Amino acid sequence: IRWLVDRLLAEDVGARLDGSSIPEICGRRSRLHFGTQTETAYRLLENAHRLVLSAGYSGPDSFAGIAEQYLAGDYLIDQAYRKFYLCYDRMDGPEVFEPLRELVENIYTAEYLAGQLPRWNGGMLEPEALAVLPRQRDFYRRFVKSTGERTVVIISDAMRYEVGRELFEKLRDEPRCASAKLEAMLGVLPSYTHLGMASLLPHSTLEMTETYQVLADGKRCDDMESRQKILLSGCPEGVCVRFDDIKTLKKESLREILTGKQVVYVYHNQIDARGETAQTENEVFVACEEAVREIMALIQRISINGNTYRFLITADHGFIYKREKLAESDKI
Repeated sequence: IRWLVDRLLAEDVGARLDGSSIPEICGRRSRLHFGTQTETAYRLLENAHRLVLSAGYSGPDSFAGIAEQYLAGDYLIDQAYRKFYLCYDRMDGPEVFEPLRELVENIYTAEYLAGQLPRWNGGMLEPEALAVLPRQRDFYRRFVKSTGERTVVIISDAMRYEVGRELFEKLRDEPRCASAKLEAMLGVLPSYTHLGMASLLPHSTLEMTETYQVLADGKRCDDMESRQKILLSGCPEGVCVRFDDIKTLKKESLREILTGKQVVYVYHNQIDARGETAQTENEVFVACEEAVREIMALIQRISINGNTYRFLITADHGFIYKREKLAESDKI
């Protein structure tokens, strides 16, 4: 482990030991006799390796190129950063990894984010930018409106693409899952909960008032009751429920909610709730792991107990996170 740390601190990402690369060493040794004691350290090093690989990051300048490269592989940089800190926070004595943590933080912030975000902002100004990806505001029309079977829509507040990708891969490996697809959408701007939630409901127009109230077709939609009314306007057999209200329901109670319904919107708030306050923001990556587990468990419960087999999982917005405190200039 010390040898691997030294190689990574030297940014020697091509280092080999007995012919094995750093990721191969980490994968093999975490499965050996002492793997239960050392697996977290090797997982940390595996993700640090991916981040050190991204040193000197450069990406395309066009918005289409940025989106294509992100979906093809750049998302793994965000995922590696998340998993690095998950492991780091679980270490009993993380001090040995502190110099490596500083290197990872510097590469992710000063090279990856500093290289990616200006290009993203510039690309968004291109005339054709809004046509590069399907738009979030078309979600209901594209995926929900014409469904021929009962559909459960799970909206996980702030589940960003790379977390959704991890959930997708777990669903694809689930034996009872007949098929799974993954698509990216271009979210609305400004990117925050009330506007993102409204964009996922049936609507023709979205607007924001001078007091920042979000209206769908002229009607407010900032709480569960108002979202229910808007859903019913597009689907009379629809219902909105909170994840926390149904996660522990018995079979009979769950079936009562589903019976006679064509569309069920489930609002799940694990990630955003932890990430939006200073006291819990360092728990946001733990919340991502828990969100994936909770949604997997909910899908299994509803499919088994509720005779429902079509699920759409999406988000109102994503997030950018870095461990070190933000300076005011970072927000630009």
